Amino acid sequence: MKKFLFCLISVFIAQGLCCANYNDIYIADIQYDWIKKTDVEKEAIINEVHDIIFEAPELRKKDIKADIKDRRKDKNHMEHYLAASAGHEECGEDIISAFYYKNQKYIYMYALQNKKDVSKSYYYDALGHLRYVDYIYGEYPEYPYYAIQYRVSGKPVSAVYYVSKDNQYIFEPDGTFKGVWYKHNMYDKHSKVILKRTTY
Repeated sequence: MKKFLFCLISVFIAQGLCCANYNDIYIADIQYDWIKKTDVEKEAIINEVHDIIFEAPELRKKDIKADIKDRRKDKNHMEHYLAASAGHEECGEDIISAFYYKNQKYIYMYALQNKKDVSKSYYYDALGHLRYVDYIYGEYPEYPYYAIQYRVSGKPVSAVYYVSKDNQYIFEPDGTFKGVWYKHNMYDKHSKVILKRTTY
């Protein structure tokens, strides 16, 4: 279930930092085939993306907790839950997205992103309790951008660098490379498929 949730969340996150070197073939060429890259090319890509994401100091837990203290419970839970369940993309001042278990009709989580401040996305469970927050860096909706996800405890969960709709790099909170999404497949460093998704 964690892998499935991770895949869905990584699809929804949207904003980031346009600080990539556009003359660099590794980042600029978003149509590349990861399988055909050499180990040296892959390592160069991973290192460049890693440096972009992790060059800034990590947010402190107490700052995250202070930042989300008024959002730990969705005050308009029923309105948002029903809007998400009905498939609406907006609800009042918020962009909204729903997450479903595979082959089920009820949502288990929904995400809110304020139209006036797209630098954060808040993920609530079906009862309106905040579970995750994404800090998004860049000039969304333009690519590239990246997002770092935290639990309500302030503990980081993951970091995702979005090159395009088709292509994202996934890192653990400590900077360890987890894999690269290219369309439906996530590949590891050895081009082995480690996860699949039905939408992207």
